[in-house]
Amino acid sequence: MNRVVAIAVALIAGCGSPRPAALSTEPPAVEPRIAQIERGLLPAVQVEGEDLRASLAARMREYKIPAVSIAVFDRYELQWARAYGMADVAAGVPADVDTIFLAGSISKSVNAIAVLLAAADGVLALDRPINELLDSWKLPDNELTRATPVTLRRILSHSAGLTVHGFAGYAAGEVIPTLVQILDGVAPANSPAIRVDLAPGTRFRYSGGGTTISQLALIDRLKQPYPQILAARVLGPLGMVHSTFDQALTPERLAHAAAGHGGGGTVIPGKRHAYPEMAAAGLWTTPSDLARCFLEIAKALAGRPSKLPRSLAVEMTTPVVSSDGGGVGLGVFVRERNGSRWFGHGGADDGFQADVMVSLDGGHGVVVMTNSDNGSRIFDEIERTVFAAYGWPGTDAQIVPVALTPAERAKFVGLYAGRQASEIVERNGKLVQHRPFDPEVELVAIARDTVVARDTGRRLQRAESGELRVTLQEASWSLERVARHPLFELEAGRFDDAVAVWRERARADAPRAHEDEEQAAGLGYRLRDRDLAKAIDVFRLVAAVFPDSSSAHDSLAEAYARRGDTARAIAEYELALGAVDGDPRIAADSRPGERARLAAALAKLRR
Repeated sequence: MNRVVAIAVALIAGCGSPRPAALSTEPPAVEPRIAQIERGLLPAVQVEGEDLRASLAARMREYKIPAVSIAVFDRYELQWARAYGMADVAAGVPADVDTIFLAGSISKSVNAIAVLLAAADGVLALDRPINELLDSWKLPDNELTRATPVTLRRILSHSAGLTVHGFAGYAAGEVIPTLVQILDGVAPANSPAIRVDLAPGTRFRYSGGGTTISQLALIDRLKQPYPQILAARVLGPLGMVHSTFDQALTPERLAHAAAGHGGGGTVIPGKRHAYPEMAAAGLWTTPSDLARCFLEIAKALAGRPSKLPRSLAVEMTTPVVSSDGGGVGLGVFVRERNGSRWFGHGGADDGFQADVMVSLDGGHGVVVMTNSDNGSRIFDEIERTVFAAYGWPGTDAQIVPVALTPAERAKFVGLYAGRQASEIVERNGKLVQHRPFDPEVELVAIARDTVVARDTGRRLQRAESGELRVTLQEASWSLERVARHPLFELEAGRFDDAVAVWRERARADAPRAHEDEEQAAGLGYRLRDRDLAKAIDVFRLVAAVFPDSSSAHDSLAEAYARRGDTARAIAEYELALGAVDGDPRIAADSRPGERARLAAALAKLRR
């Protein structure tokens, strides 16, 4: 079809099936597919003979996601767009297809188009040292950058060795730092300095900090504000009429802007954060606008008439470096799904989450945007069901279960450490996997040595050594058997035992213990919205085992501040500040900015 008919649907919490706000004029072939997505979301594991589908409305209530907005394109044409739920729970405003959401890191894909167009015009150069393209600020050189320069190609592919994964944004009423203050980590910036502490070009490490440098390069070369550059060069030409990088929304746009919601379904303070790191996280848009953008890339790749040159689309989707389970192009990730190749990006800002998946050929794609910190919980279910409804390459197949003997089940039972600590136990003749502070998940056997987890479809294959090899799509990792694990000790309420077990592990294998530190910190942040008390316990454990870790005390301080425990938050921020200079995890030239950021957090609490 050549035109999308926008259908707005409001799902008030607790109501029944989705009810269109207006009659649809979409082609009859589209309606059954939309109904399948609205009424029959597919589980991660589809077992032959079972029917465990759930409605979109039920899943939104279960996950406490106020609004979901979806756009689908097929065979290089936008097919349909619908919105469900509430754009603003507190104000009682329903979502519609014109509701704009923060796109989070999907902003990086749109920014990459602007950078590549500027490079094609000769304004920027992808392979020149970045400091040759900057006027108002320079990336501090060190022995790493002198050996191998940072370039825009490495920045856009997250292979420049730059720090700062992402950004928290600035709540309503907070002072917004300048771009240079953000780059140097100077107050009022709430993120560390952006510096090189890995050899550029050696490996993938996600860096929103690097993307922010590309934002400055565009500004310095074109001598215009970043939102104006992107509007003129990308958003306008691609027909993204609802989209903007402006952080101070006009009254007209504000009337259509969703409010961000925390994991509990309540509106975040101030409703939405500002992201001066616009290239990394600041795009306001709709799924339909994102679909238009990614469709132009897909058309260009296929050699079809497009508003983008084919050379740009090829360069953008050609992996520069490998990452866990795929490759990283310029502003997009390239992945395989059941043998088919796709590209896209995910995004998460405070109170918002979004995802884009596009086929490298065939012109298929789906965009999902939500106004919830829980939004990602529903992405796989929606995308999986869209794949099945359209019969796209990569559609998940049903599995045929295999009955295991008691002896075969017993070989899986045990405690495992690695990328995700796990315990496998037998319950009433079935195997279940339990990860710390998470619900148990049933494991379905598909072979004598292989089981599949119902929640994500990850496969766990048992080796004769007792290790488990875990595979999820194209990513894989190993879990080793252990006698005890600190996170399970903590979950059982044995804090001192958790500390002792972890310290013993550190004595035996220091690198592995530091991997556990990252895993535990990630668990703490995942718990923070749904159970702050448990999150604080996790952060306390990390700080106790790694008292020299500034970030461990910083994370604990943030959690205490969120709980309103100002005295403990101040004490932990003081420890974090005192640990900066001796923390080997912080690059020497990043320490001044980190000290300034922590000092600013302390001053704010003391006021």
